[in-house]
Amino acid sequence: MDDKQAVEALATVRAHQDRTRRAARLPWWVYAAVFVLAAGGMALNDVISLSGAKLVAVLVLVVLAVVFATSRVNGPAPLGRVRGVQRRQSFVPWVFGVVAFVGGLGAWLISRYGSDVTHDLANAVGLPGYPNTVAGVLYGTAFTGLFALSQVLLTVAQRRQHA
Repeated sequence: MDDKQAVEALATVRAHQDRTRRAARLPWWVYAAVFVLAAGGMALNDVISLSGAKLVAVLVLVVLAVVFATSRVNGPAPLGRVRGVQRRQSFVPWVFGVVAFVGGLGAWLISRYGSDVTHDLANAVGLPGYPNTVAGVLYGTAFTGLFALSQVLLTVAQRRQHA
């Protein structure tokens, strides 16, 4: 009888852990917001003449204002509030290494081929006057993908730790 109760208790605990993990996932609109902020910032450069330094300063200012306003209204953990649960985040070295490597590779590719590819692609899709908008869509996709990769790898690391 003890073995049966132990198996049932373990199944209950695992089911609870799975529900908690699903509840701790970020909603889809967070990824959409990352994409829109990255793509919109670059597209803004086609409309308003901002140099690279000014654009970065404006984007950083906007992100800081959003985080500040969110933390003042909701408390100190905006992503925890979005998830609906307070998630304990620990530093996972291999996840950091993978994300840093992929991000570094992306930065190298952008520095090496970025402007040529975006201008060629803008011309190919019929938007020759809007290369920054095309670059924004590409970079927004890359940033969103990198953010999603970090979330997936953290989930895998947590499952390995609890298995």
